[in-house]
Amino acid sequence: MTRTFLFIFAFFCFTEATAQFIIEGKVTDAETGDPIPFASVLVKGTTQGMNTDFEGNYSLNVKSLSDSLVVSYIGYLTLAKPLEKQAEQTINFQLRPSDLQLEAFVFEAGENPAFDIIRKAVAKKEDFDKRSLMAYETNNYTKIEIDIDHVSEEFALRKSVQKVTSVLDSIKQLTNDEGEKILPVFFSETLSKFYYRNNPELRKEIVEKSRVTGVGITDGSTTSQITGSVFQEYNFYKNWLTILEKDFVSPIAEGWKAYYDYDLLDSVLVGQDSCYKLQVYPRREQDLAFAGTIWINKETYALKQVDLTIPKEVNLNFVERIKIQQELLPTSAGPLIPKKSRILIKIGQVTPKTAGMLAKFYTSSDSVRLEEAKPTSFFNQSVVLKEDFNTGTEEFWIQNRQDPLSSEELAVLQMVDTLKKIPIVRFFSEGLKFFATGYLKHGKVDVGPWPGFFNYNNVEGVRLGMGFRTNLDFSNKWLLKAYGAYGFKDDRFKYSASVTRILDRVHWSTVSISTQKEIDQVGLEISSLEGNSIFLAASRFGTLRRPYLTTNHKLNFQREIFKGFLFNASGTYAKFDPLYDFYFLDKDTRDYRSKFETLEARFSVRYGRDEIIIINDNERVSFGPAKWPIVQVDYARGFNALGGDLSYDKLKFYLYQRLNMGMLGVSRYELDAGKIFGEVPYPIFKNHLGNETLFYTTAAFNTMNFNEFASDQYVSLRYRHFFEGFLLNKIPLIKKLKWRGVANANVLFGSVRDANISNVPDMDPDGNPLETFGRLDPQKPYVELGYGIENIFKFFRVDFFHRMTYLDSPEAKPFAVKISAQIIL
Repeated sequence: MTRTFLFIFAFFCFTEATAQFIIEGKVTDAETGDPIPFASVLVKGTTQGMNTDFEGNYSLNVKSLSDSLVVSYIGYLTLAKPLEKQAEQTINFQLRPSDLQLEAFVFEAGENPAFDIIRKAVAKKEDFDKRSLMAYETNNYTKIEIDIDHVSEEFALRKSVQKVTSVLDSIKQLTNDEGEKILPVFFSETLSKFYYRNNPELRKEIVEKSRVTGVGITDGSTTSQITGSVFQEYNFYKNWLTILEKDFVSPIAEGWKAYYDYDLLDSVLVGQDSCYKLQVYPRREQDLAFAGTIWINKETYALKQVDLTIPKEVNLNFVERIKIQQELLPTSAGPLIPKKSRILIKIGQVTPKTAGMLAKFYTSSDSVRLEEAKPTSFFNQSVVLKEDFNTGTEEFWIQNRQDPLSSEELAVLQMVDTLKKIPIVRFFSEGLKFFATGYLKHGKVDVGPWPGFFNYNNVEGVRLGMGFRTNLDFSNKWLLKAYGAYGFKDDRFKYSASVTRILDRVHWSTVSISTQKEIDQVGLEISSLEGNSIFLAASRFGTLRRPYLTTNHKLNFQREIFKGFLFNASGTYAKFDPLYDFYFLDKDTRDYRSKFETLEARFSVRYGRDEIIIINDNERVSFGPAKWPIVQVDYARGFNALGGDLSYDKLKFYLYQRLNMGMLGVSRYELDAGKIFGEVPYPIFKNHLGNETLFYTTAAFNTMNFNEFASDQYVSLRYRHFFEGFLLNKIPLIKKLKWRGVANANVLFGSVRDANISNVPDMDPDGNPLETFGRLDPQKPYVELGYGIENIFKFFRVDFFHRMTYLDSPEAKPFAVKISAQIIL
């Protein structure tokens, strides 16, 4: 009996000693609901613990329990939760962000040990930068969620908002621990194949399946092109990363010591790799730099994973937080490919009575293949949609998405589908799109543009107009446009109409025919304002400068020959009928005429090596270049035949580039040059655009008067620099205001040949003085220099311009102050 009791007692003691307790759960951000990878999970008072994976999950098998489980991570408040004496239990944590102290650690003697690690990591950059691969392909999965957060009481009590929240019973499912409501408005998933090649550096994404749901989203084809992975690429092996059109310096950039301090926290095991864990600090709190943690392989000095945040002190508007988490995977050739990336952008409230916004981007890649480089022609279009890209069923997504959706994300999908059907939400979303694009969708046509509905000027008086264009629901091969307007003072009807046939959507090819009768202004032609309906409408208000009635007919063809290289050819017949006193000398008849007609053939080529292009319904849209310049060359020939009165040749050259100047900021320059061969009246010249208004514009010389100068041969350089807080960040009082310095330099050389000067008389046939044109001295450039402050109260900009030359004119303005309003981050 005693031996039996001792045996049973020993058995229970042995079982207790060897028992396994399983604790699992997930660690998320309490404000955003996003997973927190790499967080430390520890049984209090023991050495039993682990780090969460990239999805924030953990699973502990421990032999003994204490009273609580503790989770900690840099930048968050540590949180503990009680443990139960149970074999299996699930404990989830929601951590709240803390204010991260950015002061660097001080080392009493010797060099900071983290510096040697960073130095070796930078020296090995070329070994691990994916840009050193000749070509690779990946299968990508991307999901994007956009939410409204910071729903204040004042905002929630608005009648329009109450109509929404009363319908959304499921809103209670999407709150954090403190009950702060999150209102999702957009959710997308994309499966795609991503292709990369080097020399030249090109990218392409083929969207195989896409599911887009959101408030105001009426057609997924355009949205699906920008929700893939091609726009969610973050490579920390670059010196600078572009985020929200701002350039942030990488923690392993060349010259890292000028931007960052580091602290070696620990040596940890990440997967099978032993890594250094380093904390990163910006040296100056308002620099465009990161704070957070990076892990570097102890053996190879390659980046293993990063968890970086852009601090609140950075000189950005409205952005409360930007967080980037990334896990990298080595390829068989050595360079690293991001396996998983998560980006969070938190936009704060503009005013206390409004709401904020939260955007979440997640991309994962698998099936990395190192292939031979595909031909350049393969990359003609940056983003391509497969024909059946939006036909995936729910079962398809469950089987094919690389990562399952969480319960919160499933609730988001349900809520967005409900939200977009609410009448008041549809009304406001459609109204916002109407204001932004100028057009209101109505079935197969879009009505607009609204800036052309009403205008008022000295020539037309009250002007009323209306137009329409067809959309993708009408056809993906035909685009029809029409617009009509009537001026009650001049009693004239104006119109424009065009028909475009899309021949090829891959090698973008179109042919179009158009006709127009409209009032135009010398030096401010409608053709130069195409695509900017708001600015075009503004030019029709007030006093029109040298107005004329134009009637023209045009045939146009364009085709993208290869990636970035666009060819355009057109033929135009136009009539010039001045509405002001104008005459020119006809050299054939030796008579002075006020009207003329032109017949012109034009050819142009445009090349943007790394320009990103998407197809927006039936139009081609550029997202601009990343690094290389955009070059355009135009040649036009005017014929004195078949109705044309003038014989001439025009040659134009244009160059634009954005330059990253590191800590000094960002520069942009435009080089514009042209020459006219032949004898022509001055409306054919380059009439340099002046600006007599109070408002700043990059398209004009801001101290030049309207129609002050014209040239038949010219070259101009416009240089704009944005200091992005450089210098002003160092002034204690100014840096709190987050003002940013800007600078301008505009230089123009131009002249008019004697043969064209003699074309313009000073008097009309009745002896009355005529308006002519001002000429530049070929040896003396027009120069204006400017400086200013932007980001005043987050919206306003003030520029001060000094006119440096041509000050002897009675109408010259040696100094000008220009203001503008802009929404910038």
